[in-house]
Amino acid sequence: MHTSTMMIRKQLYIEEDLDRALKREAARTGRPEAEHVRAALRAYLEKRRARRPDKDPLLELVGLVKDASGPDDVAEEHDRYLYGAGA
Repeated sequence: MHTSTMMIRKQLYIEEDLDRALKREAARTGRPEAEHVRAALRAYLEKRRARRPDKDPLLELVGLVKDASGPDDVAEEHDRYLYGAGA
């Protein structure tokens, strides 16, 4: 079980089939329904966080190329460089 200094009460509505499955899982494991809900919510949020890191991975590319002879108007003309002259 995840330890926390304070628990905050939340109320939510779930479908009947989820309620039945949750009750069965709690009975099968001997753990409270709330513990299962917390574990599922924690796993869901960790998975979401892993797919959407706080740091934009594109920002890691900035400064990788040290080409002094490259164009100096990329910020203004990025479409032309990415998509061609007719962009």
